[in-house]
Amino acid sequence: MISNARKKFVIAGLLLITVLLIYISLPIIIPLIFQGSTASFFVIHNHDLESHEAAVEVFDQHKKSIINETYILEPKSDLSQPRPLSLKYSLEKREYTFKVTMDKKVINVTEVEIPNRRTLVDIRLYDKSYGDVPHMDYESPEIILISIETNELMC
Repeated sequence: MISNARKKFVIAGLLLITVLLIYISLPIIIPLIFQGSTASFFVIHNHDLESHEAAVEVFDQHKKSIINETYILEPKSDLSQPRPLSLKYSLEKREYTFKVTMDKKVINVTEVEIPNRRTLVDIRLYDKSYGDVPHMDYESPEIILISIETNELMC
C-alpha cells in the first residue's frame, strides 16, 4: 500500500516536471519552427586588395562588452561571427554599439538596432559607394573606409 502511494507520487511529480519543461521551452521552440534558422551576428567584408587586421568590440544596451575579437582579413574576403548563445533565441529587438578598429586605429563606432534574430550586421572595409542611384556608374566612386548596416536573412 505504501509502495503504491509512493509510485503515484513519483509519477505525479514526473508529470509536473514534464509540463513545466514544455511550458518553459515553448517560447524557444515555436520561433524556431516558424522563423527558421538564426542569422550570424555580423559579417565583415574586406573589399580591399590588401590584408587588414580588424578588431570588433560589441557592447549591449547596458554598455557591457559582449564580443571583443580581432580578425585578420585577407584581400577580398569575408568573415562571419556566429550569434552568441545568449542572443540566439532572443525575440525582442535590442540595440548594440559596434566599435570597429582597423589596423590598430578606431575607425567607426556605430549604434545598431537589431530587431530580430534573423537580422545580421554587415561591416564593410573599403567599400565603394556609388550613391543612392542603383546601376549608375560614376567616374570616381567615393571610398568609404568602413560602413556598418543591418540586413535581414531571407529564407
